[in-house]
Amino acid sequence: MLLDFAKMLTYSTEMASDTRKAHDSPIGTPLAEDIRSSLEDPTIRAEHQRLAPFEALARLVIMRRAALGLSQQELATRMQTTASAISRIESGQHATNARTLMRLAEALQARAILGFEYGSPGHPERELVVL
Repeated sequence: MLLDFAKMLTYSTEMASDTRKAHDSPIGTPLAEDIRSSLEDPTIRAEHQRLAPFEALARLVIMRRAALGLSQQELATRMQTTASAISRIESGQHATNARTLMRLAEALQARAILGFEYGSPGHPERELVVL
């Protein structure tokens, strides 16, 4: 049964790929390929670069929250905020201010560190502060 499903999925993907060539449809394209091609658009690439730090922070928050076994609501309670505020942070689509980072770090039993990096990329100098 699994083998038949795998064959059907492969056939379906091949058919969708053929359809894409004819109709320029994203159906059946691998996600990585779709992302790569979308990043060729300067507007999409700029937005992707703008959101990258927020997405990285979101991954850290999600992983730490999971490691502590907390739900979004439980984390929100620790921060004295709402679950929707936590959801916004974890979406990686919104900026987070320093005060929120401090409260978030405390709720996650961590320290928020902020800093600057300057100098050459090969030998950067960093100055960091604990918030």
